[in-house]
Formats: sequence, C-alpha cells, structure tokens
Amino acid sequence: MKSVFALDVGTRKVAGLIGTFEDEVLTVVDYESMEHPVRSMLDGQIHDIGSVARIVEKIKKNLESRNDTMLEEVAVAVAGRYLKTQIVEASTKVPTGVVDEKILKELEARALAQISFSDESGVNLYCAGYSVLEYKLDGFWIKNPLGHRGDELYTKLIVAMLPNQVIDAMISALHLAGLRCSFLTLEPMAALEVALPDDLRFLNIALVDIGAGTSDIAIAKGGTVLGYDMVALAGDEITEAIAKHYLLDFKTAEMLKRKIESTQTIEVNNLTGEAILVERSQLERIIDPIVTQIAENIAQRIEALNLGKPSAVLLVGGGAKLSLLRERIAEVLKLPKERVALKSVEEFERIKSIKEGFVGSEFVTLAGIAYMKAKELGSIYDVVRLNGEEVRLLNFGRAPTVLQLLTQSGYSIRDLIGEVRPSFVYTLNGEARLVRGSIRKKYRVKINGRECALHETLKTGDEVEVEFLEGETPESPMLKDLVKPVRVFLNGSEIFEILPTVLVNGQNVADLERFVSDGDDIVVSWPKKEEIEQLLNEKVGLVKCTVNGEIKVVPRFKLTLQRFEETEQGFFYHFEGVEMKVKDLLAQPLSVRVKFNGRQIEITQKNHMVMVNGEYVSSDRVLSDGMSIQLPRFEPIVADVLACVEINTRNLKDYRITLNGREASFVDPIKEGDEIEFIASPKVLDEPEKSSEPSRE
Repeated sequence: MKSVFALDVGTRKVAGLIGTFEDEVLTVVDYESMEHPVRSMLDGQIHDIGSVARIVEKIKKNLESRNDTMLEEVAVAVAGRYLKTQIVEASTKVPTGVVDEKILKELEARALAQISFSDESGVNLYCAGYSVLEYKLDGFWIKNPLGHRGDELYTKLIVAMLPNQVIDAMISALHLAGLRCSFLTLEPMAALEVALPDDLRFLNIALVDIGAGTSDIAIAKGGTVLGYDMVALAGDEITEAIAKHYLLDFKTAEMLKRKIESTQTIEVNNLTGEAILVERSQLERIIDPIVTQIAENIAQRIEALNLGKPSAVLLVGGGAKLSLLRERIAEVLKLPKERVALKSVEEFERIKSIKEGFVGSEFVTLAGIAYMKAKELGSIYDVVRLNGEEVRLLNFGRAPTVLQLLTQSGYSIRDLIGEVRPSFVYTLNGEARLVRGSIRKKYRVKINGRECALHETLKTGDEVEVEFLEGETPESPMLKDLVKPVRVFLNGSEIFEILPTVLVNGQNVADLERFVSDGDDIVVSWPKKEEIEQLLNEKVGLVKCTVNGEIKVVPRFKLTLQRFEETEQGFFYHFEGVEMKVKDLLAQPLSVRVKFNGRQIEITQKNHMVMVNGEYVSSDRVLSDGMSIQLPRFEPIVADVLACVEINTRNLKDYRITLNGREASFVDPIKEGDEIEFIASPKVLDEPEKSSEPSRE
C-alpha cells in the first residue's frame, strides 16, 4: 500500500489530501480545504508567494495534527494562462526483440530530448508533463506495446510547457511551507486521469476543468489524448461582473455567485451599506454576457483541438457548478444539454473516501494529482537544485542518484569517490598507535542539508549542495592533536596556557601544525609543578625591595595548588595566591640550645619589630616595589636564658653566673652549645655561724 500527500493550489482556494493507493484505487483518508484570505493568485498563477505558503502550511499542519504524521513531500499540479504544447516523436530498435519497461522509457526520453525549452519570443519554458499520443510497433498502431515482439518501436508524445516562473513560484511557496515537491503535473492531465480512464478514451470527449482563474481543456479521441489547451477566463470573471454591478467586495460577490444556484433570492449589503435583494433570474441576466464569452472561448479552443465539436463535454472544477455556464457551452457547441455534464469526484470508481464530505466537482483535480503521483504517471523529470541552480534529470523508470546528477553536471567521479590512503603506525611516548586507512575526498555532498552518500536517490524538490574541501584533508593527525595544553589559573582566572615540549625522531619541533607520518617517534614532555609555579610567578610579576641593605627580588604571591584536573581539553592547574607581606620575609624564628645548670634548654627569638622606609610598621603590610625594610637580628644573651627558667629568690642571699666556666654577666652573648651555671647562696636563718660552703641551686 502506497501513501500520498497531494495539493491542488488553485486561484480561489487550496485543497490537500492524504490518501493510500492499492489495487488501482485511491482511498482518501483525510482532506482539508481553505480559501485564500486575499487574491494572492490570478489566472492560476501565484503572485504572492508568502501568502500562498501560509495557506499551504496551515493545511499541512492541520492534516499532520489529525493524522499524527509528518508531511515533507507533496504532489502538485500547475496551470496558467501561458500553456504551450509541443509534439515530439522518436523511434528505436528493439535489441532483445521484446518491448520492456526500459525500452519504453528510453524511447520516450529520446522523444523528450527534442523539446524546445523556449518559445519563439524567447520565454523560458518548463515541461510540466506529457501524454503518449500513439505507439507503433513495426509500423502498426498498438495501444500498449509492453511484452510484444518486434524490431522497431515508434512513439509520438504531446508535451505541456509552462513558463519557468510559474514552476519556480510554486516550488518556492512549497519550500516556505516546509514541503518539497516530489511530483509535478499539469492540472488538466490530472483531471483527465480520473475522469477519463483509458477504456473511455476511444470516445470523443472534451474535459474542461473550470476553476477560478483558468479553464483547462483536454481532448480524448480514438483511444488517446489529442491535446491540451486553456482559456484565461473562468469563475473570477463572473464574480467580478457581479461585484461591479452590485458594488460589492469580491468575497461577498463570490458568496452570492455560489448560493444563487440553490436559492431564488439572497439579500446582501453593498459597499455603501445598502441592503440589496438579489433574485436568481436578475443575477443570471447580469452575468450572462461574461458567461457567454467564457463559453464561446472554451468552445472555440475545443473545436480547434478536436477539429470539430466533440461527442460530449465533461466539466469539473468549482467554476463548473454554475448551471448557466453549462447551458451556454452546450448552446455554443450545438450539443444537447445532457451531453455537457458536471462530474463529481464521488462518481469515479478509482476514487474512494473514508472521510465524509469529500464530494463535488471541485475535488476532481486534487484526486487526479494524488492518483497520478501514486502511479508515477506523466512526470518525465525529477527537478532538483544543485548549489541553487535548477537541474532536470530524466527519469528512466527508476529514481536518479546523486552520482548521476553530479556526473551529468561535470564533476569528476574520482574527485567524488575519493582517493584511498593506507594505514600507518607511529609511537607516542613509547606507545605504538595505528592510524587506519582513509579516503581523501575533494567534495562534500549534502541533500536537503544533511551529508549523503553518492548512491542515494533524488526526488523532485531535493536541494543538493556540493562543498569544495579546501586544502589537505587531514587523513592523519597533526602534532597539535596529540598534545594537551597546560592551562594555569590563579584565584579563578586563567593566567596563561603553555604547550609541552615535542620531540619528533629526536628533533625539537616548534610547528605543531605538522602532520604525523608513518614511523614517527614522538616524545611529549609536560612541565613539572615547580616549573609551572615559577612561570606563574613571572606572569603575575615579582617584587623588588631592599632587606637589611640587600636588594632582593621575591614573588608577589604565596602560591598554593588547590586543584589539578586532566580532561580531553588539557591539564588544568588551579592555584590560590595570597599577596606576600613583610612578615613573610622574616626568617623562621631562630633558636639556640644551651645547658643551664646541666639541663638543656632552647632559647627562641620573640621580638619581631619591623622598620619599613624608616618607620616601625606592622609586619602584615603587603610588599610593594621599592620598599626599604629593616628586619630584627637574633642575638641572644645570658639574660634570655634566665628569663626562660624559674629561679627561687625567696631565700637567695647571693649568686654567681658562669658561662662555660668563666664568670659572666646578664648581657654576655650566648651561642649554640654554651653551658651556663647559676650558683645561688641562700640565706641562713637563726644561725650565728656562716656556712663555709656555698649552696647550689
């Protein structure tokens, strides 16, 4: 079962359907119809692309919503006041002796190759479809040569041509609505396909599709199609006559024209607000001149194509519902009234609908478009755009490929397919790595924005882009792809980024844009944490100052590594930095160890008075360039030792201090390892005699 989405983009309204096709029957699953809010089309041709696109998009979205589907491709038909037809013919040998589908398509393509894509005035034309007028096998007429045996096959085709602008406007409107045109035909061809099947074409029948802008004509006779034509007069001319006579806007006049068929009187208000009661008989007298003119033009074109009047005329389309028009066509052609008949879509065996309301003559062409799309009838070209330019691809019974399009347009197969590059091996820091073989292409090809393969098939409306690949395609990695940068941050802000040292085959390489080659021995060395800290200090700046008369250059920040990360993007060092202060220049508290009365003790510096630029300041002051700093020196004395011990002075009568066995005073300097003795003479209470021996504490 095949699904199809079709649109009939008419002068007054747009109708769309979703259907399925099986066993030669089109089943309408759902449909939608909307009128143009403004006159964006005239005589069957689009004049306001944007306005038409908006209506098409509404129909598309409504059908998508109700049927839970996505619609991307659509079949459409075109019309217009500038229809031209051409007769082309060709013959071919039947190499196998039996006519098959391939021979038929090749024969028709040979005939179509003779089409002229411009007329005598130089207007560029587009082929909107064709019909087979006849086949001959070995000189004898045959209705369908498929499967027959013979030596030579001949065909004659009638081809319908329209100006390029008509087609371009249609495709542009569909594109704006989010659709691609997958099938294109002529409106009378579509109507003829369902209204006059092959077994009725031996009758001499004229089919007229009367819409709002044009009246499209097709003639069948003797089992084939004689030709196509059109009249640039239709329902809008009748509406305009009503609007002018009663001073009505176009929409009200259109409503009056449609309703007068089913009622005798209608009341409307004209542009001045006046209420007008319109009777059917009066209205018919007013429109009779233009109706007669339309009927005469249709009859004239029918007789010219048919070389006389036909046996009957079948009318389809919304404009054909006016009974007065059918009567006048019968009168002009001198046919009985019953030989000019209005046909509705529900009458045709090939069309069924499971959706209520799909009835009437106005849906015949829409059903015909869907039916022709389902059977792929009469569409000779797949029309695509290559880098914005329209290209026509002949369809030989199977969809053309991207490769067919590009070779037809002059691209080299070698450049498109690409050049194979072999695999190779290199080592990175002692580890062997394999680069698999690749294909170097000169072009990148996309269909409708996505990259595609050359064997993919194309449909009408597809957009193909060919992008030239500049320079060398990187089949192998570059050195820069193998090395991760080191990124260094201080207090949340990135300060710098560096790359590691790279040796290739023992040689230092600075240009990391170089491609890796087979057999390369690559050694990558990243800086250590200490080196990174040194670089960071240099980046954020150093402080130059004088300390105790000596010039020093010190870091501006005290750095602490808070976090280290390794990702695919590199190595990340996150440092926290606190500005250096004067106290950071102070030596660590010095100390000396000495023995006091045989016990070892340690004396440390306690006074940190700091002088900056001649003034005593807090040691918490931040360092800055040019500071002159005086830092205290550590020169311990005996008194510092005595301050660190406890001496009982309650019964102390006298004492002596020795330093390394010699008598010493409080202010004598001390050094590491010195021995200090404190010899005390205690008081003696209630003793008349002095002790001959001094006591030691």
